This record gives sequence, C-alpha cells and structure tokens, in this order.
Amino acid sequence: MTFLPLQPPDLPAIRARGTPRCRGCGLPQAMCLCGALPRLSVRTRVVLLTHRIERTRSTNTGRLVARLLEGAEVRVRGEIAPRPRPPLPEGRRLVLFPSPEARALTPDDASGEPVVLLVPDGNWNQARRAVHRDADARGAEPVTLPEGAPSRYGLRRAPHEGALSTLEAVARALGLLEGAAIERRMMEAFDVWVHRATRVRLTGKLEEGAAVLGEDESAEARASAASDGSGGP
Repeated sequence: MTFLPLQPPDLPAIRARGTPRCRGCGLPQAMCLCGALPRLSVRTRVVLLTHRIERTRSTNTGRLVARLLEGAEVRVRGEIAPRPRPPLPEGRRLVLFPSPEARALTPDDASGEPVVLLVPDGNWNQARRAVHRDADARGAEPVTLPEGAPSRYGLRRAPHEGALSTLEAVARALGLLEGAAIERRMMEAFDVWVHRATRVRLTGKLEEGAAVLGEDESAEARASAASDGSGGP
C-alpha cells in the first residue's frame, strides 16, 4: 500500500507571472506532464524522506519519482507537528547517501528479500540530517552509487562534483537493482521534465518544437511497458 502522509501541497505560483503550477509535476498547469508519465512496476520499494520545504519547491524531482514508480512512498520530515508514520514495508533497508561509511550498491543487492530503498530528498544538509536523524533511516545499511556520468539536472547549483538530483540517484540505483530498462525510462521522463522546467524559467512557456511526451509517444511507452513488465501511464 502506498503511504502518502499528505496530498501534494498547493504549489506557489511562478514568481512575477502568477502562473498556477501542477501539484504533481510542479510545471505550469498548461504544460503538465503527469498524464504522459508511465507507471513503472518495480520490486524495490522506494521510500523518499522528503524535507517539508522541499515539497513546495518547483525544482524538486522527488515528486516525479512518486509519480513514476508503483509502490513509492513519500514521508515528510521536518514538520512542526509531524504525523505518526506506519511501519515501513517489509524488506532489507538500505539508505542511499554518499556517507563515508557507505559501500557501493551492486546488482547483488537485489537478490534475496526485497530491498526497501530509503532516499533522502532535500538539499545537501537536509539529506545528511535525514540519514542520521530520521527514525526510518536508523539501522538501515548505508549505500552509495558507483561513479557514473555527470548529472543532467542543471536547475540548481550542485553542492559538489558528482552530485545528482533525487530522481537521477533513484534511477541509477534501480538500474543496478532492477535493470537498465527502468533507469532508461525514468531518465527519458526526467529529460522532458527538465527541458520544460528550463523553458519555464527562461520564457514562461514552451518553445515551438519543445520536447513533449505526446499521444504517440505515450502509446509507445505503454507498448514498451507491456513488453518489459512496467506499468502504463
């Protein structure tokens, strides 16, 4: 059962334009990507430990993880009056963060009981505190990603070389645990979202010929989902 402690919050309008934004993807409602996003079936249970401030930021990518992955959970931390949380899903708990004691995640981690992948979602300091202070992360084995390609995000200044957005980190982790097809499909959606978000930042609208997941592409995604075991939009 998916646990969403709160519905996605009403996001503040884009500054200086007053344009309302979609609560699901954070884009202006006229550019909403939610209806074209696939739903991907995975064995790994992804649990996002999202800082309360991060939930309303338009550049947050954790909300896309929740939209893309079946069974993904969003647990909000840092609230003044936090709500009680139900127990985590059954499985081996791994917390994804490049702490000094973390070992590299490998495909072998997918063997045996299902993995419950805890992923801090926030800025660098918020994520670091979540690893050490969040009750769900206590006792979880710390893991990190092996070195890979640079981030394709670009909407925020990276805190250090090699830093990834939340979605990129989850996609790479699932590429190891679930296979390359899941990572590829997550990154395809991510690239379209980044393109649209960049256009919004620059002009407030999509340019002609901008990247779009249209009906034909969505149909192709559904066909691909049927062949690789992933869910449809």
